[in-house]
Amino acid sequence: MSLRDKIEMGSWIATIAALVFTAGQIYQWREDRKADLSLEMVARFSDLEYAGSARRELAQFWWQNSDALAKVTAIKGGIPPAQRQKFLELLFQKRPPVKRQEQFAAVSEMANFFDQVELCIATKRCDAQIATDYFCGYAANFADLYQGPLTQVRETFGTSGLGTGLQHFVEARCDD
Repeated sequence: MSLRDKIEMGSWIATIAALVFTAGQIYQWREDRKADLSLEMVARFSDLEYAGSARRELAQFWWQNSDALAKVTAIKGGIPPAQRQKFLELLFQKRPPVKRQEQFAAVSEMANFFDQVELCIATKRCDAQIATDYFCGYAANFADLYQGPLTQVRETFGTSGLGTGLQHFVEARCDD
């Protein structure tokens, strides 16, 4: 093997090594970006400009109705889902129309937020593990508790797709 052949072989090996290194760097950058996007979703969850305002609205609703809620949760083993939905509907209906509209808007915003989380995961732009670890508990509770109001929002505004990402997220990614 001549010196020229050795140099040529060395340049091929160096080129291949550089390509492997570059591919590894690109992969790592993409993984870091997915984690960053997931953490941005986590930040938006509490940010009052985004989902945080809807979460605050829903929390205020429960604090304002804490006496009624205490009576229901005092039942040993909790109440069945159908009765829980009826209880929530009654609480919503007893509110003044303006507050009811704010409540339905908050439900809509939260469902939309979880639809975005699922889309971010499905398109592989977000890290599924980070999103699942952080959002599953809240998403599963939200999907269960606000099923009735979400259905009403869909029917009222003709937004049949609202909450479908939320439902898929809960069913596919969250343990019972």
